[in-house]
Amino acid sequence: MTTNDFPVQFAGKKYDLHSFMRDHPGGVNTLKNYKGKSILKAMEKFGHSSSAYHMLNDLKVKVVELKDGNLTGGVSGNGRIITNEEAGRDVEEIEFLEELEARLDWSKPLLRQLDAIAPHYDQWVNSAVYRKCRLFESSILESMTFTPWYLVPMCWVPIILYLGYSQLQKHVLCGDSCKQDPLGLHLYLYHIFLGLVIWSALEYSLHRWVFHLNPGSSVTMIKIHFLIHGMHHKVPFDGLRQVFPPVPAFLLAYVIYMILQLFLAYPLIKLTGGLIGYLTYDMIHYYVHHGSPEDGTYLYAMKRYHSNHHFVNHDKAFGISSKMWDYIFKTFVHVRKLGFSLHW
Repeated sequence: MTTNDFPVQFAGKKYDLHSFMRDHPGGVNTLKNYKGKSILKAMEKFGHSSSAYHMLNDLKVKVVELKDGNLTGGVSGNGRIITNEEAGRDVEEIEFLEELEARLDWSKPLLRQLDAIAPHYDQWVNSAVYRKCRLFESSILESMTFTPWYLVPMCWVPIILYLGYSQLQKHVLCGDSCKQDPLGLHLYLYHIFLGLVIWSALEYSLHRWVFHLNPGSSVTMIKIHFLIHGMHHKVPFDGLRQVFPPVPAFLLAYVIYMILQLFLAYPLIKLTGGLIGYLTYDMIHYYVHHGSPEDGTYLYAMKRYHSNHHFVNHDKAFGISSKMWDYIFKTFVHVRKLGFSLHW
């Protein structure tokens, strides 16, 4: 052990939480008083899920590969709230999760191994681990599955600015060259706003009905689900797998645009608003995973809300940038109030 280590004990075994301190969903301040002590009673008192107990295996002192505390290739991460209203832990469930995990070789690409856990995929994929994940043998394919967060604004901000300015020139500032009656600035902004609303509905719909579609027992569907969203629930602390890679995002945006332009007026203006909404969503999503919002702020509330989705209610709390659609479709959840502020 070094001065940077954070040793704790649990059920007679030793763990080092140093690499997990800022990732801990309950914040650094809830851990700091347990250095060198047992965390058994604390975990029972604060109602941790079976997934949390299962994840302790990745923090055992003997797990040398985690000592650098870097799961994200240089991007440190902040996690989410691991809470469950039920106190204690289901020992049999945790042992079963460990048995499921043992069926896979995490040093090799996971996508081709998922048939081993297919009958219990839903339980397995919603039991988070604190480790690295590889999907494909091919380095080219693998490189398309992770993205540093800053590449997203680098890609989409110029596109948004170009579309926004070109549509402003074409429909508002066109003067005598207008092919139809020019839009007033207020109408231009109205269509931008409609694009934001359309994206907001798509954000909720995709997350709820596509990303959380039950793949059933089909190994092919399980692999597709794991690729598009399941891995995010399995390795939720990996900062390189929490924003949408630009190439598939561009293809998805194109397909959605081609559909919507068939029955929407001024589709490119609305696309501009939709892309603003998407970029805002992706940056909020990354921040609620890795940022340190202050208590009382909107992002603090959304960080705890998104934590609830990951570790308590997998079938609720689908909103990431907004809770509005959760209210409308009755998937809203109340996050437990705390008597203190969390700090990451």
